[in-house]
Amino acid sequence: MTNRRFRPQDWIVAALAALAEGGIGAVRIEKLARRLNTSKGSFYWHFADRPALLTALLDFWETEGTSLVISSVDTVEHPAERLRAVADAALVPSERGVDVARAEAALRAWAAEEPVVAERIARVDDRRVAYLAQILQLMGYDRTPAQRLGTGIYLALMGLYDARRYAPSLADDSAFHALVDGIVASAPQK
Repeated sequence: MTNRRFRPQDWIVAALAALAEGGIGAVRIEKLARRLNTSKGSFYWHFADRPALLTALLDFWETEGTSLVISSVDTVEHPAERLRAVADAALVPSERGVDVARAEAALRAWAAEEPVVAERIARVDDRRVAYLAQILQLMGYDRTPAQRLGTGIYLALMGLYDARRYAPSLADDSAFHALVDGIVASAPQK
């Protein structure tokens, strides 16, 4: 066992990695302790139980994968460049050692089994699509087309994530960039 002091975030990232690799059943305190080379006592110093960890995991995913991305690209002044920055951020294959595509797929598989998680995922999906639509409106698209295009971009990204898992040759980031660039090129002039 290591003498290293673990922070709650260490446990959360380990849980997200376990989720990405093996689904919700792989997120077990004993397995996470082995993964971190520490005792279960370290876990209980930070979390009351597994449900508390799972709630923290969802909070972390929402913050890291949505709130921080939005705040980092919101500083980009030109809407077209902001949309490209969102696309670039979304295409990062790994964050903190966790495969982004596998984590997103595992979260959605978990949501298919757990209605409370499904509500949380749906809320985040809605927020992500709304942000894309907001950018598209700034580019000159009317509200309804912006919403549809934002949904389309998001669904294309989710499809790309899925393809990364089973058909890497199909998961072409440049195709996603071409989609985004096409939408930028087709934007109405304001």
